Amino acid sequence: MNDSKLNRARRALLMLLLLAVPSAGVLAQSRGITAERAVDLPLGTGTYRALIIGNSEYRDPQRRWRSLATPLADARAVRDLLRERYGFSDVQLVENATRREILLAMSDLARRVLPDDNVLIYYAGHGFLDPETGTGYWVPVDAQGADHTTFLRNSTIRDELSIVAGRARHTLLISDSCFSGSLLRSGTRNIAPEQRTERYYAEVASKKSVQIISAGGLEFVDDNYGASGHSPFTYFLLNSLQHNRQNMLAASELASEVTRAVANNVEQVPESGVLHGVGDELGEFIFLRVDVRVEGVPAERVKVEVHVSPAPAVEAAEPAPPAPASTPPAARPLAPLPTL
Repeated sequence: MNDSKLNRARRALLMLLLLAVPSAGVLAQSRGITAERAVDLPLGTGTYRALIIGNSEYRDPQRRWRSLATPLADARAVRDLLRERYGFSDVQLVENATRREILLAMSDLARRVLPDDNVLIYYAGHGFLDPETGTGYWVPVDAQGADHTTFLRNSTIRDELSIVAGRARHTLLISDSCFSGSLLRSGTRNIAPEQRTERYYAEVASKKSVQIISAGGLEFVDDNYGASGHSPFTYFLLNSLQHNRQNMLAASELASEVTRAVANNVEQVPESGVLHGVGDELGEFIFLRVDVRVEGVPAERVKVEVHVSPAPAVEAAEPAPPAPASTPPAARPLAPLPTL
């Protein structure tokens, strides 16, 4: 490295140290031009993991399932954004997946999940709803015509997701396919602006969640939005995540924003809710924004490391003053201990 490049690197690292806030520890090292930032947030201790599936190139011999223009680009863009802006350290991308490959990838993910982890599963590709039975499916690239045995039934997706959710603290499924709303059980959770405090996020992050955001309900969804190279749903999903300025963003906030944007621009209404019967406790999947911009350092050379710590304990209420000595207190049962 010549003197001018070394000086630029030193100035960039010095700027990073000067800009550091007390709540975020900062580490730096130089090899070429590299910066590293550690972000400390009170939201638990788990790893952020993602399984991302993009199905574009269908090979149906009966030609019922045409190839799609955007799922590979959608999946790759989601992967990059989760890694670079939100600190996901375990990200697996599966492209043009067969039925067997989807099941193997979900099974492999389940084996890696630990109790405090945050797990996101994203699927982009064809979906199908049987009009006679009301059964929904993901359609893998090896699907054959109307043969439902070559599809991936919603009940199977739910079973696989239940295994992951049973092990993780937070699980979020984002499904960009037709009829993906058939996976849902209930509606969106609402967060008032005044609730968006660090204490609130710490509270909902401590509770288990199993959430779903779908591109549409029981309807067809579009493939390419305005020649953007993305589906309308994933276009606005990426837009919301990319332009988010909050350090912490709840899945329900993301779902609300994406739903409004999609519904305002195309004939499609995304839906969100929870997966029924797998232990959701009204918690929230929280996206932690950990990207950093350092003057003089290219974004691709900035290394981000997430450090999270347990949520602060809630202070116990002060005990009530004792009754006067002249008036014996009435007998009453002891209050139960608070449940943590």
